[in-house]
Amino acid sequence: MKSAAEPPAVRLDLLSQSFKQNPFPTWARMRDLGPVIRVRLPIFGKAWVATTYEAVNELLRDHDRFMQNPTLAGNRWMQTLLRWLPRNLQPVRTHMLLRDPPDHRRLRSLVDQAFQRQSVEALRPRLEVLADQALDRLAEQADRAPGVDLLAHFARPFPLAVICELLGLPPEDRPKFTSWAARFSGSTSVLGILWMLSGLSKMMTYIREELRWQSRKPRGGLMAALIEAEEAGQRLSEDELMAMVFLLLVAGHETTLHQIAGSVLTLLDNPQQLAELTADWKLADSAVQELLRYISFAQITKPRYAREDCEFCGQRIRRSQMIFACLAAANSDPSVFQNPERLDIHRLPNRHVAFGAGIHVCLGAKLARVETAIALERLFTRFPNLQLAIPRSQVRFTARFGSRALVALPVKY
Repeated sequence: MKSAAEPPAVRLDLLSQSFKQNPFPTWARMRDLGPVIRVRLPIFGKAWVATTYEAVNELLRDHDRFMQNPTLAGNRWMQTLLRWLPRNLQPVRTHMLLRDPPDHRRLRSLVDQAFQRQSVEALRPRLEVLADQALDRLAEQADRAPGVDLLAHFARPFPLAVICELLGLPPEDRPKFTSWAARFSGSTSVLGILWMLSGLSKMMTYIREELRWQSRKPRGGLMAALIEAEEAGQRLSEDELMAMVFLLLVAGHETTLHQIAGSVLTLLDNPQQLAELTADWKLADSAVQELLRYISFAQITKPRYAREDCEFCGQRIRRSQMIFACLAAANSDPSVFQNPERLDIHRLPNRHVAFGAGIHVCLGAKLARVETAIALERLFTRFPNLQLAIPRSQVRFTARFGSRALVALPVKY
């Protein structure tokens, strides 16, 4: 199988403000080119991308032809990149998202065991309290100025407080995480990436110290449960524990914060849908599912790698080549979703893949849905006249590849 047989790589605008504001035409163009296409991506260069709902689901569930681990697949570029991670960030290489069966099954089983001790529905009253506390601080900020950044003063601190509490981390340490986590949004330049890595380094040092403390004096919560989890005589190693806590901290708030902020903006953009929702909060579950589909914060998955030379959806893919699943293109596939470019909070069924699919589907999907529903209900109930504090044309998205995230969301009430 020769590389000359490969189709030319398509160049797409995946970073500009015009794309971020309205990505649907780009997703449509990608699907029109085929279910699997060759694309030149930012950072990664040439790679394959699955574009349709059917192709994305097939890719994410196919563990015979494709794998998560770049080293075992023979991808030297990613292997070298991971090897160059600073020493205290090396445990990140052991997290579940880079593992394949059967190793992934062992890790997932241990983590599920820890998660089963926490019922999301039982947590709802506490989540509402944390949301109200974050709204209190938002109101204090709004009283001092005509406009306040909802992302910085509500959408970020609320899910961060939730995941810190679930893990059993001391409340007084949350400002540290807020500071470190805020650096992720600035990771679109070389200096931004270095600033982010500095924050990650401090976070990993903190996690290691906290794990060693809790192994002696458990505080309760998920971190203690992960330390104690055992399956067939096996436990998570220290590096695996660090990777899992890191993954929960980052994914447990980063995805949710941008989903909350993006949902608020989307509802303000669709006042009729907002009016229907605020008139009947029983619509919250279907509204959140639709907002997850419509926004698709995680536009593209982490890369998978071909185990061997193979054919997939009519394309010849060579061993070790990267292939991405475009979740956002799948979530706007008109063969599955009628009028996909239109927000419809009544849409049922809504089989979106915003959280992925298969064995790597997001572990905290249910928690993220409940957090978003609570955030929207408490916010719009308390501030029914909430509106943008700047012209809509001035709202900006980050230039980060693969995600649709706001830089800020100034509001007033």
